[in-house]
Amino acid sequence: MDSDEGENNSMEMVCDLPQRSRSSLETVAEEEVEGYQPILVTPTTEWKSIPLLVEHSTRQLLAPSLEIALNKFFRYVTDVTEIRRSDLMIVLIYLIAFETGLVPKGSPLPPSCLLGKHHPYRSFDRRLVYHFASRLPFDWFRNRSGVFQLELELVHDSATNLSGTLVVFCSGDLLIVNLLPTCSEKTAFCTAIPISFYVPTTNAAQLPLLFQDLPRLAKKLKDELFIPFRNHMYASFVSSVHPSIRGLPPEIIHRIVNLLNDNSRRNLVKALDPDR
Repeated sequence: MDSDEGENNSMEMVCDLPQRSRSSLETVAEEEVEGYQPILVTPTTEWKSIPLLVEHSTRQLLAPSLEIALNKFFRYVTDVTEIRRSDLMIVLIYLIAFETGLVPKGSPLPPSCLLGKHHPYRSFDRRLVYHFASRLPFDWFRNRSGVFQLELELVHDSATNLSGTLVVFCSGDLLIVNLLPTCSEKTAFCTAIPISFYVPTTNAAQLPLLFQDLPRLAKKLKDELFIPFRNHMYASFVSSVHPSIRGLPPEIIHRIVNLLNDNSRRNLVKALDPDR
């Protein structure tokens, strides 16, 4: 009984500790620049309830990247009557593209994500997503003709031509989304999205209620558009296709090498670096 009371008392003391602010960004300065709202953490925080990807957003809480982008968008478009459902859908597509490793072509990367730090941009990097979420291409929304184009690219340390053009236009209530590799005129990736189904409202006062069924939308865009594009570009221009041992972080490769015997270690090092 005494041990139970002591355990309960210690738990109460822990819960009384001040809440700590945590976010996925590297420093407080980065948080301020990106407009990221820190997550209040207590010993009883349920991490599964905190959204990371766009598809994790709920009617109670948006993923941080989506919240950043929407706040930026509604600050730019002050007249709500000018907002179209297709505009909000394009914001979603823009963010989901980043979640699969794409970035705007020619855009400078944040200092914490420079290639000199050996970050392999082959999949989700939350710092890149948050960085570009606060930098929406507002030229898209100035063009009211209904056709939107944006140059995107995959950043890789051994290839520089992993780019494509995202072309989006409306056809009735369908949003036709095309991703065209710059290197090939014969290859294209396309999907059609029912706008009103995924964006039932444009009410800026309740951001979490703007969208519905985001897991299905994210899966559709990734499976039919962004991941096939990424796989095609890597297969065409990168000698080692992800996933492979070269796609692992350097510290993981180093640990694997240390677990091998001398002969296997030499063979693996030679395979990773033939010129060595």
